Amino acid sequence: MTYARSYATSRRPQKIKRFRRTSNKRKIPKLHFRQNAFRRRANLWPKIKAFILTTGCLIGAVVVLAGFSLVLVAGYQYLLTMPHFCIKDADGITIVGQVRSHPEAVLREMHIKPGISLLAVQPLKIEKALLQQPWIEHAELSRVWPDQIRVVVREHQPVALVKIDKKLYLMNNRGILFKAMEPHDPHEFPVITGLELEHFQRIGGTMSPLLAKVFDFMELLQEKDHFLSLATVAEIHVDAERGFTIYPSEFNIGLSLGFRDYKQKLANLQKVLPHLQQHGELAKIDRIDLNYPQRVLVRLKQNEHLQP
Repeated sequence: MTYARSYATSRRPQKIKRFRRTSNKRKIPKLHFRQNAFRRRANLWPKIKAFILTTGCLIGAVVVLAGFSLVLVAGYQYLLTMPHFCIKDADGITIVGQVRSHPEAVLREMHIKPGISLLAVQPLKIEKALLQQPWIEHAELSRVWPDQIRVVVREHQPVALVKIDKKLYLMNNRGILFKAMEPHDPHEFPVITGLELEHFQRIGGTMSPLLAKVFDFMELLQEKDHFLSLATVAEIHVDAERGFTIYPSEFNIGLSLGFRDYKQKLANLQKVLPHLQQHGELAKIDRIDLNYPQRVLVRLKQNEHLQP
């Protein structure tokens, strides 16, 4: 028993062989059948038919559209020749707001005259041509059916002359240099000196700070609570550091005012000025400095002395 037990334990376990089943089916090669040519041609016929129908519809739509366009063109040409929509005479052209500008010259150049049809008038094109005139700030053309047109212009309103590089420009009430000064232009405005072209450039649609101060000072001079007015000022000199120096047209003396307290400074001048006029001292004075609150400094011309 001992021997059998030891023999049994000493045997190695044998591996069990597993058999895989193999398919004995025979591979059948694929068969390639030749398609019937008649059946292939029969399948193409619906596609050809759809293509012909689509092409025919497109051609028909183009023909209809072309015919409709010809009808519209013929109708428009017929309306252009109808006397009912033509300007009868010069009274059919009305111009409003004209003072110094010449919009009638632009209308002549654009062939806007009696006999033209209102349908041939192009308002936007004419308005753009009107704005090429330097005095016209805004223009609007409207057709008054059936046979009149109305042109409304708004001209620039000059408030001052600006001297830049020895050349004068007209400045409007919005701080825009709209025109170079010519001999026939109005000149009854104060001359502003000391500014450059860069001061008239707008950032975000607003004036430069220095130009805004000029307009504030000019508005002050238009008030009636002091003896000086904008109409009596011949020149306004602008210095970015020292402020304003004005030259009244009544006497050739520079009045230094700085950038603030204009009313108080003009009030001090009004107290001193009668004394200087009474003694005939104005002709000896070159400049009066009003930048001090309690006194007035007078600078004389060369070789001049004031009487005690």
